[in-house]
Amino acid sequence: MTKLSNLHYVLLAIAVKRGSGSVLPPSTSIGVTRAGLTRAINTLIKRGYAEEADAADESSVWRVAGKRKVAAVITDAGRMAVAEADGKKPEEAPPAAPLGEAPVAEVKPKTKQALLIELLQRDGGATLAQLVEATSWLPHTARAVLTGLRKKGHVITASKADGLSVYRVQRAG
Repeated sequence: MTKLSNLHYVLLAIAVKRGSGSVLPPSTSIGVTRAGLTRAINTLIKRGYAEEADAADESSVWRVAGKRKVAAVITDAGRMAVAEADGKKPEEAPPAAPLGEAPVAEVKPKTKQALLIELLQRDGGATLAQLVEATSWLPHTARAVLTGLRKKGHVITASKADGLSVYRVQRAG
C-alpha cells in the first residue's frame, strides 16, 4: 500500500476532484506555508504522483520557467495512490480528465474540523503530529477539537503504535 503524508494525500485528493487535475491552488483549510507546499509538490513529482504541465490558469501556476507558466498535475499513479489510501481498489480510481479542460464543479472547501474527521476515519487513523500538520493548529487545539467531537457523540479511540498515540473515529452508522 502506498504511504502518503497527510499533506500529500490532501493535495492529491483535491487534484483528483478537479477537472484539470491541478494540485494548485491548495485547499484553504490546510494552512501550509509556501515553502512547505513547494517541498510537498517536489516530493509528489519525484515519486511520480504529479508531473509538470502547462498551466491552464493563473491559480494553478506551480512555477515559472522563463515565459512558460508551469502547473503540477496529478498522474495516474497519484490517482491510484489516493484510491488506495481511501481503501478502494486501483481500478476504482477516478479516470483522468483531459489536461486544460475546465473543471465541471469546483470542490467546496472543507472546514478544518471536517478535514480532521476525514483523517481520523482513514484505516490507519492519525497521530497528533499528523493532525497538527494537516490543520496548522497547535497540539492543544487539536486535542480540544477531539474532545469537542467526543462531546458531539463521535466515538474516538486512541491506541499506541511505535510509541505514538494513533487516534481513530468510528464512522456513524
